Amino acid sequence: MNESPAGEDTTAPQDGGTKTRETENKGHVAEFTAVAVPEIIVRWNQELAPTLRDGIVEHGTLDRAELLNELPSLWPTVDAALARVGPGSLVTESVRHDSYEGWQVAALPRYDLDGGIELRYRRDGAPQPRDRRALVQALVDAVAERPCLDLRDALNMLDVFAGIFPPGLDAVCRWLLGQDLRHGLATGMTPLHDALDRRARGRVSATCYQESAVGSRKAKGDPATDNEDAAGALRSPSGTVRCAVFDGVTGDGDKSGAKASRAALDQATRRWLLDDDLPPQELVAELDAAVGRATDGSAAAVLATVRPDGTASVVSVGDAEAWLVRPLHTSQRSDEPHRRARGRELSYAAWKLTPAHTGYAELLRVNPDAEGEESALVNFLGGGPGRWTHSTVALAPGDLLLLASDGATQPEREHWFGATLAELAAQLDASGRPPAPALAAALVQRAEALGGWDNATALVCEIGEAKDV
Repeated sequence: MNESPAGEDTTAPQDGGTKTRETENKGHVAEFTAVAVPEIIVRWNQELAPTLRDGIVEHGTLDRAELLNELPSLWPTVDAALARVGPGSLVTESVRHDSYEGWQVAALPRYDLDGGIELRYRRDGAPQPRDRRALVQALVDAVAERPCLDLRDALNMLDVFAGIFPPGLDAVCRWLLGQDLRHGLATGMTPLHDALDRRARGRVSATCYQESAVGSRKAKGDPATDNEDAAGALRSPSGTVRCAVFDGVTGDGDKSGAKASRAALDQATRRWLLDDDLPPQELVAELDAAVGRATDGSAAAVLATVRPDGTASVVSVGDAEAWLVRPLHTSQRSDEPHRRARGRELSYAAWKLTPAHTGYAELLRVNPDAEGEESALVNFLGGGPGRWTHSTVALAPGDLLLLASDGATQPEREHWFGATLAELAAQLDASGRPPAPALAAALVQRAEALGGWDNATALVCEIGEAKDV
């Protein structure tokens, strides 16, 4: 393999071999040329474990669903590799896993023109951007349907396939790329993993707040039907809270989107009043049939059922979204989980719980260069929902469970929406306002500030500790 002119080793680890990495001359020395390109051979002093993707996809050394639970034991190994070999020594194939031995990191040293290992200019072994990108690509590559092409491809898949990928993987990857990790990955990743692992210790309560507004650029002068979103929540006698957001698909002036979202909400409310849990496929079928009876229009939907035991069931069809916003540290006052802990401002993390059912998502499944079709729904209520998704989420006091139409989750250029949610929650908490209702209002106001191109609806369910009755 060849080394780049700048001296950057672009070699991928290969299985097997001996310890040394050397330049070998085959036959006689070539005549003098203006550009000297060495032949680089990589040999390893031990057998390499399968790459993370091969281990999960082909060998079953690790289950996709368990990936996040195993990551805390990966980071010390990465720290050790970077400390020994130097920053900038990771590629996607460096991350490996064996079912018996666990994690392995195959790190590639950087060499100078005399064949010696270059001295590290960061003695702490903190990961460079190259290392961070390699880790993110390795994690996404391991869980995606197809191999990950590059960092851009990895981030696109994280955004589109959240809810299909292990929940929280988007937060882990964004943390890897943006967090200060000067003290190493094991230390730097701990706050996020602690938050990801948090669970309710007892029964929880749930209180819902919602805000909705017509986008100024979408208003047609009919307040009754301009807003094609519909949302609602209901608490049952058993203490279970059910909530939903429906986003009507705009028709050609026939108000079909508004009719579709309202028909879906009416049917959901009737089902909620019965206080029983339908299997997700039956619930989606009922909602789809209700929309079909009411109109030729269609709607995207996201629904959540929050149970007193601290679990939530989330069902989505289309591009309506669910997010979990969680404080990184628990409050010292358990009766007020959303308040600041004695002057210490809480910081938050957020991760997406639902995928997008769009034409772009279907293209991205097979093509890393997919373009367009980002707003064209391929699954929706009305005319047969096609693909829908269902997941179960473990909640904890202090959590904010967000259900929103796509108008309220519009991303800003080069800024991940999960970071926007975390920043908003921290700012609102620091201001002394109750985060749940303030977050719902802030998201609707933000949508208008970004241009008011769509209706915006945000329903935020605040999770607290259940009071003894």
